[in-house]
Amino acid sequence: MRTVWIVNYYTDLPERVSNPRHYEFAKYLTEKGYFVRVFFADRKRVPEDGAVIRKGQKYVSEKHGGITYTRIAAMPYGESNIKRGISIWKFAWGILRLRKRFERPDVILFNIHAPFDYPIVWCAKKLKAKLITEAWDLWPDSFVRFGLMKASSPIVKFFYHVERKMYERGDRIIFTFEGGVDYLKERGWLTGNGGKISEDKISYINNGVNLATFAQYRKDYPAHDQDLLRNDIVKVVYLGSIRLVNHVKDLIDAAEILKCNDRIKFILIGDGPDRAGLEKYCRDNNLRNVLFKQKHVPFCEVADIVSHASINVMNYQKNFGLFGVSSGKFFQYLAAGQPILCNIKLNYCEITRNNIGLADDLDTPQKYADAILRLAQLSSEEIASMRDRIKTVAHKFDYAVLSAQFETVVANLMS
Repeated sequence: MRTVWIVNYYTDLPERVSNPRHYEFAKYLTEKGYFVRVFFADRKRVPEDGAVIRKGQKYVSEKHGGITYTRIAAMPYGESNIKRGISIWKFAWGILRLRKRFERPDVILFNIHAPFDYPIVWCAKKLKAKLITEAWDLWPDSFVRFGLMKASSPIVKFFYHVERKMYERGDRIIFTFEGGVDYLKERGWLTGNGGKISEDKISYINNGVNLATFAQYRKDYPAHDQDLLRNDIVKVVYLGSIRLVNHVKDLIDAAEILKCNDRIKFILIGDGPDRAGLEKYCRDNNLRNVLFKQKHVPFCEVADIVSHASINVMNYQKNFGLFGVSSGKFFQYLAAGQPILCNIKLNYCEITRNNIGLADDLDTPQKYADAILRLAQLSSEEIASMRDRIKTVAHKFDYAVLSAQFETVVANLMS
């Protein structure tokens, strides 16, 4: 039987996973006759709530839907980024040390967190397995771009060196963001730019959404909030972490400009360190058009919530998504079929290229308010046409399609 290992520090069991990408891939491969083992980090220990791994155990395996999941004991890291890096290293080192206790894989899909999980590269070499290097994020590049680390730092230069080696050692590279090739060009790592990485071994397979599951969730977990269910208003919905760094205050400032427009209501769902302060601001300034709702929403309930929005909001920091976006929230919005509003211009932008909403640098409250008004004032014909376009884009990112693309990559490596 053809065997595939999927290694992702941050994934989890199907019922608890926040990004279902690797569950969907594993499920598809299993249906195609592959044996799949998913490795993930478990940072809990008995007697913690939900803990499975007991003292002295290095791992625990269990089956779900024909897929074998293996928890690797990993160090908890709290709020410390240094401890997080050490925890990821120990997780990867643990798999390397334990490799002979499991079946030999033909292919390892390796979700990288450069440079911390480099031991998986050694593991693939020792097992003589083909290695797929998969990047969801750009470490350390993102830390540099957001000012958390300096590019001139010797440690950052070392991190970039290890990241390059991870791509070079991969038999195939998969980016979840469309501009991955351009990132490698910018770094000078492609063969055409003096590097060692062939563009021929690079694939773009974004994150996505299971449209059938989304539709089932809508039936099984319908929204009950009366404001969401109203059809006589424009519902601008923000769902996510409520933090100033996510520019939620900008959205509230736009609501303040539009507070005399009784037709537009702003619905904020989620929690975060700045929620209490923003709620107080809205009370103090009598912003009755801003409605704070649930702090926590189970993933299965998201589908119907975002489907009842008139406009679904994506808020990011400037310079986010320079090489494309693979945000899980975006694909939920596509499945919902409602116009999408993003507060920054995105490169490789599906919103702009398909005219399914607006993505612009909304760096003042007035610009934000004007963008909301533009979408709120679309005619019923324009909205219907936009929804048709959104549906078309959503099907491109259905996990039935993406999983088949991934299986083709795996099959080609085995041929």
